[in-house]
Order: sequence, then structure tokens, then C-alpha cells
Amino acid sequence: MTKTFSLACFAVAVLAFAISDAVHRGYDPLAETVSRYVNLPHGWLVTVGLLAVAAGSAAVAVRAVGSGWGGWLLHVWAGCVLVAAVFPADPPGNWSRPSLSDGVHGVAAWTGFLALAIAIVRLTVVGRRASAWVSKARGLTVLAWASSVAFVLFAVAFVDRAVLTHTAPLGLAERIVIALNLAWLALAATAAKSPPPASGTMARMTSDLVK
Repeated sequence: MTKTFSLACFAVAVLAFAISDAVHRGYDPLAETVSRYVNLPHGWLVTVGLLAVAAGSAAVAVRAVGSGWGGWLLHVWAGCVLVAAVFPADPPGNWSRPSLSDGVHGVAAWTGFLALAIAIVRLTVVGRRASAWVSKARGLTVLAWASSVAFVLFAVAFVDRAVLTHTAPLGLAERIVIALNLAWLALAATAAKSPPPASGTMARMTSDLVK
């Protein structure tokens, strides 16, 4: 039941974000992040998408209970997405004087993205040692590597867009991160409940992920 709910939520999120990009012609999706579209006529699609991501992620986090702090970081991610949905972003071009809502949205978004990036790596490493996750291990590992690289590029694009050349394709970078994150979460949702408790050192974790 939890698996079906998670997958349904992620499907709703992808559909909502895709429709938002399709019906809104006022912003450039390569330049503007998904959350900026909340200010357009059909901005409710963004809110629906964020709420769906939060709900689906929370369901995956429930399945990951018992896997150590990686599972709790999924709860942090889900909570941050919920906050980002409640506090909308400002329209584009307001970098120097953001509203309180935009400030809360931005902090929640970056805290959530960072928490999820760490959780994905952690849970992928732990999951590789769980017999119930064996069939998903290769896919989860590939997606973990891809999402980690994408997150770093997204952070670089944000810095460039905010304080350097202001030309980085921030919207594209964010959409790639979101797509990879949702793909990992969806695949994790199909795995059996909860990998075993984590053990070993950080070096062991890194070694396991590389293998």
C-alpha cells in the first residue's frame, strides 16, 4: 500500500511539473526554477507537485525506518518540501530583496536538497547489504551517483546565477536533480521495507558505494 501511494504521488508530481512548464510561456524553464512558476496563472500546479513530492517522500521515509540516520534524513527532505510548498517563491528577478516567504522557501529547498543528497548515498550503501534490496542495488547505485553529480552542478549553477555571470541554466540543472531524485525515490519505494541498520565506518560506506 505504501509503495503504491509513493509511486502515485511521484507520478502526480511529475505530471504537475510537466504541465506547468507546458502551459506557462512567460518564463524560460532553462533559466527559472520550478518553484518560480507558482506566480503564474496556473501556479497551483507547482503547489500540487510539491505537496505530492512531500507525501510520496514521507511514505518512502516510513519504509526506511530502522535504516539509521539515512531514513531520518528522508523525513527532513519531506518536511522541507512541505515547507517550500507552503511558503512560495518570489517571481524571477528579485534576488537582492527577497520576501520573507521567498527566504523561508529558499532555506527549506536547499536544506531539503542537501538532506536528500546525503540520504540517497547513505541508504544506497546500507541497501547494498540487504538481501531484500539486492535486485535494486545496481539501479539505486547508478541513480545515487548521477543525482550526487547533478546536485553539485545544481549548486554551482545557483552560485553563478546569483552572484557571478547570472547566465547558468539554473532551471535545467534543478529539473535534472528533481528528475533523478524522484527516480531514486521511486525505485527505493519498490524495494522491500527497510534495509538493515547501518554498521561500520564512513570509510566502509564509501568503499561499498564505489564497488
